[in-house]
Amino acid sequence: MKLILTTLKKTLFWSYERGSWQYDVMCVIILAFIFFMPGSLFHKPITVRSEEIGVIEPAREEQQIAEYLARRYGHAVAISSFKRVEERTGEVKYLVWEK
Repeated sequence: MKLILTTLKKTLFWSYERGSWQYDVMCVIILAFIFFMPGSLFHKPITVRSEEIGVIEPAREEQQIAEYLARRYGHAVAISSFKRVEERTGEVKYLVWEK
């Protein structure tokens, strides 16, 4: 039991010497997490209700959403994609992904 607690403590506080096999294993685990996790885990969409924006012209949806988000956050927002979602209540929301 003491061995397990010592190992957890060293791992949690990154106490292994550089170049040791334990250090290398921790680095590989971190790199595997970065490279093999789906991008959707890191890029969550912004939810915007249509009533926050006002009247939306179908041909200018993306532009109007970008302008609204720029006002909301105080800087320009580059939109990579967006999706229009209509709720059962009739409320329209936009899921917006930034570049």
